[in-house]
Amino acid sequence: MPFSDHPPPDPTELKTLSLSILGAVRASVGGQPVRIRSRKSRAVLAYLALSDSHQETRERLVGLLWSEFEDGKARASLRQVLHELREALTEAGYHGLHAERLTLELDRSSVTLDLAEVERAAEGREAHPLLLDQPRVVETLLQDVEHIDEAFRVWLLAKRQTIHDRLVRNLEAGLRDASAVGTRRRNLALGLLSLDPTHEEACRVLMRLHAEDGDTPGALRVYNTLYKVLDEDYDMEPSQPTQQLVAEIKQGLIEPVAPPAADVPANDAPVPDNIAAAGVAQVLVTPRPFVASDVAAVMSTRMALLVEAFGINGVSADRSHLVEGFRFHLIACLVRFREWYVTDSATQPEREGLPTAVSVRYAIEATAYQAGDTVVLVLTLRERGANIFVWSDRFELKMDNWFEAQQRIVRRIAMSLNVQLSIERLMRLAHEPDVSLDVYDKWLRGQAMITNFSPENWNRSAQIFAEAIEEAPKFSPAYSSLVQMNNGLHIVHPGMMRDPRKAAKTLEIARRAVVLDPIDSRAQLCLGWALAMAARYEQAATHMELACELNPYDSWTLLSVALYHGFCGDHTAARRLADQSLDQNLSPNLTHWAYEVSIRFMSGDYAGMLDAADRAQDCVATIPGWRAAALVQIGRRDEALHEARRFVAGVQSKWFGSGSPDIETVTRWYLNAFPIARRSDWERLRAGIAGAGLPTAGIRYDWA
Repeated sequence: MPFSDHPPPDPTELKTLSLSILGAVRASVGGQPVRIRSRKSRAVLAYLALSDSHQETRERLVGLLWSEFEDGKARASLRQVLHELREALTEAGYHGLHAERLTLELDRSSVTLDLAEVERAAEGREAHPLLLDQPRVVETLLQDVEHIDEAFRVWLLAKRQTIHDRLVRNLEAGLRDASAVGTRRRNLALGLLSLDPTHEEACRVLMRLHAEDGDTPGALRVYNTLYKVLDEDYDMEPSQPTQQLVAEIKQGLIEPVAPPAADVPANDAPVPDNIAAAGVAQVLVTPRPFVASDVAAVMSTRMALLVEAFGINGVSADRSHLVEGFRFHLIACLVRFREWYVTDSATQPEREGLPTAVSVRYAIEATAYQAGDTVVLVLTLRERGANIFVWSDRFELKMDNWFEAQQRIVRRIAMSLNVQLSIERLMRLAHEPDVSLDVYDKWLRGQAMITNFSPENWNRSAQIFAEAIEEAPKFSPAYSSLVQMNNGLHIVHPGMMRDPRKAAKTLEIARRAVVLDPIDSRAQLCLGWALAMAARYEQAATHMELACELNPYDSWTLLSVALYHGFCGDHTAARRLADQSLDQNLSPNLTHWAYEVSIRFMSGDYAGMLDAADRAQDCVATIPGWRAAALVQIGRRDEALHEARRFVAGVQSKWFGSGSPDIETVTRWYLNAFPIARRSDWERLRAGIAGAGLPTAGIRYDWA
């Protein structure tokens, strides 16, 4: 509902709206509380304030806050919420909320947000007092409105995780900054431990600071608290560097250090058992302006990890999926680290120019063999330039030690390469799901079968995933696997037409996956594509953004979301994410370039698209179709006619659909295969295909 009945206020007189969203949502204007009765009204206000642009579409808000309502009723409810917000804010003297027919917006210059202050301090490499006042404060974000809608809760849980990760990254950068000394360094360590009690790097810094202050008992209390957390919550011990430091402290080997003259004296009070609460009331933070070059200096070079194909010697067919699955999930875990590039291809040439950003190259090699009923995996880490073996270990690959072995490998790799890794983060990245090992084994078998694109294997995989869901209804990966198959079925198998009824069913499965595991980037990505396939493009954007935030260093996640933006007409976002994906990928493979084909055509970069198509080498049946359409757009019609003929012949040779794959049917399948949001973009593709001689008469934009 537009606020047309109120004249726009003079911007110079606009009062400030102060919002607190860590804990219950509270608002005030000019120091006076604003009473907002409805929880959904508070949720809308907080959501707008959290948005980078302070703006959101009505469609996305409806999808988040009234996800189970019929569209008309949901929009009516949103109008009611806006009416309440308008009355409450106007009565308080605030006029910065603007509503248009499609969007809502908060005036960004007139809003202060407690979380924004915390993040701003972290970007400036300081620990805000709010971090020190309450352990795990991010988990309190919007806590009074968490359960107003299942879709909103899914978004909120994922958002909390991405904010937590961002704060940790920035505080770690501050902790590693040589200029961080004394009280500032102590605060950074306390802030990190408040967010993550298993953060051993922060723990060691705090231990050393206490020892250098001559406070050996305080240093030991910090260590004992860490030891207790790791033992009780994770059944693990501190790492070797931490144990070595505590031994040095006990032996009195850490010399006391006088505090810098400019530093504020440390609080003399003893450190309590709760590390995160130590000395909070007495510590003040002096903000320092954030300098972008600081982070650039830290991240200017990164290591490269090549995960080579695992050798398999004499492993029986019914056990080979364990080896393939282990490698896949090891890569999925490793790509979440910003400290290195990860590639799984040694055969593709490395992209020109990128090696200058690589500091050193390592190869992870493994050989699996079977001894009786046991599959043994021998794994090594080798520095490729000097051909030096850094680390090697042997594992028995069984379902009952699968997750322990994966965690052990990732931890050993990180330690060997001097990468700091908290146990809490490791357990989140390589956690053991709460399902029976038989169910997990079944899911791995289904995953291994998907790599073969035959309809028989796909049908069998779908059956396996359905069986896994029946046995373990709360196992999110099985739902995501089904969704991933359904979203791509019609592309992988030419002739399989998109079906609105199947899209609706797939959307239900995808929503279940994210409800079960909101911080799984794959589940968020699959839901985003399921919404796009159901033509709910605005709602899809929310989950695409969360997928990127949850897994920002995975080139495939970035590329997939780039493709979504390309189909939705946001070509700036598509190119930005595609470039980021390319930066993460030392050796782009054929499939990577196939994605680039669609992204570049949709943006009108036909020359770039043809280059990407050359690199993709027809790895997907649709690529000659894209080539034909692009060649028409740049006036090379004779070449386009040739590509169109080649496209039709290639699709006909791989046809999986029912009926005869005549040229009209092939063309209809192609033009309805992609979730293109804007009619003008779709018509551009149709015009290109028609110009290449394919029959497009009677084919509608509305695939449903």
